[in-house]
Amino acid sequence: MCMNELMNKEREMQTNPVEAPENKKNTKGFVLFIKKNFNPLVAVLLVVVIVLTCTLCVMGGKLHERREIHKAVYNQSQKIQVAGESDRVPLSNYGLGDITIPAIKGVPVCTYKDENFRTDDKGYKYYYDEGELSSYVGVDVSGHNGDIDWVAVKNSGVDFAMLRIGGRGYGEEGSLYDDTYFRQNLREAKAAGLMVGAYFFSQAVTPEEAEEEAEYAISILRGAKLDYPLAFDWEIIEGVDNPRTENIPPQTLTDCARAFCDRVKKAGYIPALYTGSQLAYYKYDLGQLSDIDIWYAFYNDTPALYYNYMIWQYSCTGRVDGIEGDVDLNICFKNYK
Repeated sequence: MCMNELMNKEREMQTNPVEAPENKKNTKGFVLFIKKNFNPLVAVLLVVVIVLTCTLCVMGGKLHERREIHKAVYNQSQKIQVAGESDRVPLSNYGLGDITIPAIKGVPVCTYKDENFRTDDKGYKYYYDEGELSSYVGVDVSGHNGDIDWVAVKNSGVDFAMLRIGGRGYGEEGSLYDDTYFRQNLREAKAAGLMVGAYFFSQAVTPEEAEEEAEYAISILRGAKLDYPLAFDWEIIEGVDNPRTENIPPQTLTDCARAFCDRVKKAGYIPALYTGSQLAYYKYDLGQLSDIDIWYAFYNDTPALYYNYMIWQYSCTGRVDGIEGDVDLNICFKNYK
C-alpha cells in the first residue's frame, strides 16, 4: 500500500464515528482473552521477538543512511600527501622493463591500499578504510548508451553518474557538439537520487579552443548544479587518419587542461582531469595541474597510477540494471557533497 493510501485510511479512522465504537469493542475482547489465556513463557518470547524486530528495523535504517551519506577517503578540505624532491615513480616499460623516474615534487600521490578494495557479484568495487566503507559507486554514460532507467540504476546500488555533456569533432574542423541525451540524463538521474557530474570530450589543440569548450559546456548547463566535477576528457583518437590531437606538445596540452579547468572553476563548478597512465606520465605536466582532481582510467582489478586520483574508471564492460549493454564503472574516493 502506498503512503497516500495509508494517510487516507488514517483520515477515515479519525473522522468516521461508526468505526470507532467497533474498534473499542474489539480492543476489550482482546484484553479479556489475554487475561484468561496468559502464559508467562509466551509473554517473554513475545517481548524478545518485538525487541529483535525493532533492533533490526533500526539497524536497517542506519545501514541505509550509511549507504546514502557515509565516510569517504577524502573530503573537500582534507590535506593530501604530496611527492617529495627525492621520490621516484616505479614504472614498467615495454622496452626497458622495470624502471623508475623522478616524481614531480608537490603533486599529490596515491595512498590507496590494494587489500582495501572489494568487488561484489555485480562487479562494483568498494574501498574500505579501517574497516569502514569509504567510497561511492558510479557510472559514466553518453548518448551511445541510449535511454536509461535511472531509477533502476539507483536501485542497483549506483551512487553517482558522470554524464557526457558534449564534445569536439576529431576532424580538421573540430566542430563543437552537445550530447543530445545530456539534459534528459541530468534531469532523470537527479530525480532518481543520484549525485551527478559531467565531462566534455575534448579535441582542443590550443588553450583558446579548450576555453571555448568550457564556455560551450557551461552554456549547455544553463546554471544547473552539479554534485560532482565537470571534467576535461582529452584523448588521442586511434584508428583514424590524421587526428587533430596527434602531435600536440606536452606543454600545449597542459595549457589546454589549465584553460578548461580555470574557466570551469570560475563558473562555480569543480574541475577535474580525465586521464590514463600514459597521458599522466608522459603528456601532462601534473606539476602545473596539481590542484585539479584526477579521474583515472585504468581497466584492471587494482589501480596502478603513482599520483593521486579521486575517481577511478576501472571497467568499460560493466553491466548495470537500467542500462542496456556495456557501461563504464567507476569508484569515487571523495565526498563531493
